[in-house]
Amino acid sequence: MTEGKIRFDNVGRLRYLHGAPVGDLILTRINKDGQPKYKESAKEWFDPESEKANNFKWPE
Repeated sequence: MTEGKIRFDNVGRLRYLHGAPVGDLILTRINKDGQPKYKESAKEWFDPESEKANNFKWPE
């Protein structure tokens, strides 16, 4: 995790700062230098430019 890019909401779900839930990370390959590469797979769509994202309020 990159510090400050995601955080837990009040029910323990990881979310990006614009409110989208973080999906599952799938290991796609390991580079020659040993660095893993992941893709994210989400069960729900959340457009960070949408009105829903603009109006997202973090639960208290």
